[in-house]
Amino acid sequence: MQLSINIEDSYLQEQIANYISQKHIQANDFIVEVLKHFFDKNNSVLHYKTQNPEKASTTIDFGLESQKDYKLFEDVKDVKSYAKELRDNAWK
Repeated sequence: MQLSINIEDSYLQEQIANYISQKHIQANDFIVEVLKHFFDKNNSVLHYKTQNPEKASTTIDFGLESQKDYKLFEDVKDVKSYAKELRDNAWK
């Protein structure tokens, strides 16, 4: 496999050149070393806590029990203008 890279950042070029000269390695060996390091880190397992959504969630009470047959947004006649108004008001 052949790999070609183009690094335009002069600071990064200098850092790579310094590393290669300090380690006395070829550029190809450096790239292989970087790729091995990347893939070794990429295979690491992330540990994190998860929550049970049934225990962590809450029900929002809008207080609409008196209006059982009320359908949300049934009073909106023009959906397009209503959506535009909501977007405009969201950024105020």
